[in-house]
Amino acid sequence: MRHEDKHSQHAAIVRYSRGWPGFHTFEDFENAPPITFAIRGFLQNDGAMLIGGLPGHGKTLILLSVVKALLAGKGAKLWGTFDVAENAERLLYLTPEVSLSPFKHRLKLFDLYRYVENGRLLVRTLSFGSTTNLGDKDIMSAAKGTHVFLDSIIRFVEGDESKASDNQRGLAKRIFDLLNAGARSVVGAAHSPKYSRTPFMTLENTLRGSGDIGAVISTAFGVKQLDSRQNIIQVEAIKARDFEPSPAFQIIGRPYITNEHDFRMHKQPGECRSLTEEKNRGGAPQERRDQRARNKDALRRLLENDPTAKAKDLAKRLQKETGAEYEEGTIRRLRAEIQKEAA
Repeated sequence: MRHEDKHSQHAAIVRYSRGWPGFHTFEDFENAPPITFAIRGFLQNDGAMLIGGLPGHGKTLILLSVVKALLAGKGAKLWGTFDVAENAERLLYLTPEVSLSPFKHRLKLFDLYRYVENGRLLVRTLSFGSTTNLGDKDIMSAAKGTHVFLDSIIRFVEGDESKASDNQRGLAKRIFDLLNAGARSVVGAAHSPKYSRTPFMTLENTLRGSGDIGAVISTAFGVKQLDSRQNIIQVEAIKARDFEPSPAFQIIGRPYITNEHDFRMHKQPGECRSLTEEKNRGGAPQERRDQRARNKDALRRLLENDPTAKAKDLAKRLQKETGAEYEEGTIRRLRAEIQKEAA
């Protein structure tokens, strides 16, 4: 190596060790704390988590149950299974879908009303206003050091929640803003699209507008009510960025929410099969059925952006996205199924 090259390399190393403008130094990484959890194996700090499911399938009740575990603090167990790893000084719960009186009833149902009285649970409901700006200075100030609950996230989207551009402008940025303001985590309930009746859970069929939101969140769980009388709910991890999630499990609400103010674990992780296995009752091989469902999800996204596209063009776009070839007749059949499901 020439003397000039050695000198340039040495100068670059010295510059980096002192910090290159606009970039982290090696010391920044060395001093970065390890990943931590508010609830081990369930809720990761410094990230966003979503609970996705159809309306009426228990998302709000699950959020309140998580709130209760966090306020109980270190040593408590969510549903008798997931360890609460730290104490929460206070929590924020923003719910522009429910007015004051109904939400007061739900708080009392989960024995959370006392935390409103002592100031550890700060709440905004529909009675505070039909829209809530997450950039509000009072919210940003209160978010520091807390877990922020958004119920449901659709109410914080500026524009069409199914469009990635609107998600980016109206919600994804706000989630990052809350985390940058010092929120321990952001936890939200997300409505599933109508086609989530399919017998398996993915980001695409569990979270509406999942393309952009799926990239923002660190963790997501899909929920599905299996028994309305007992309120038995299947819970499955559909995304966990930095940890190995638990297998699928089931919780049960009745009569326990009334009698004990919380869900009970119905089937422990490891005792419960995935929703795909629970619903699999023969027919085509599961791998083939799952692939077909994924094809429909991909086609559905294309149709959302271009609903009048011809089958020939859709076949080419789908091949580019998935790497598989599609006959125009197959595209037309899948399109007809999608239209029927959306009706």
